[in-house]
Amino acid sequence: MGSAVWIEKSEFRMSAGGERAAIEALKSAFPTEAVFLARGIHEKPAAYRDLVSATTLAGAIRSVIGLGEHVIVHEIPDGGVSSIGREGMMNELPARAMARFFEPIARFVEPGSFIQFESDHGGAWTRIEFNNGVLRVVECELGADELGDWGVIEHDRTEVLLDPTL
Repeated sequence: MGSAVWIEKSEFRMSAGGERAAIEALKSAFPTEAVFLARGIHEKPAAYRDLVSATTLAGAIRSVIGLGEHVIVHEIPDGGVSSIGREGMMNELPARAMARFFEPIARFVEPGSFIQFESDHGGAWTRIEFNNGVLRVVECELGADELGDWGVIEHDRTEVLLDPTL
């Protein structure tokens, strides 16, 4: 997507043990710079070094293209994450990079957590959901379904965004 977006709302929680395990899972999922770059998390090798040196989720998120410079991770003093917020607008929603980053850590995020990004069009948003260790990325829009009923239409994009051939 090429439109400006921001975090509209989120509820994101992770325990201290979950945060430590998530960092290790990310490092295992992207064991080399070549894998990291090929999976499109970021196009710069320096971002991979951010991931490798990360000891917190906030440090690891810095490696995600378009997301790292705009997200604020509210950390719990002894470890863990109490919430995620935003700092300014993002120029582009890096949905594929975010899905590929969050997928290995989904099992460590507390069930019911989510991050919702709204476009500058107002009638469309993308929601990353974490439920019982499973990641789901849904694009939502206001409109009518095939029966003509108005409401929110959801398009599950998880498989497409995680497809390793794309």
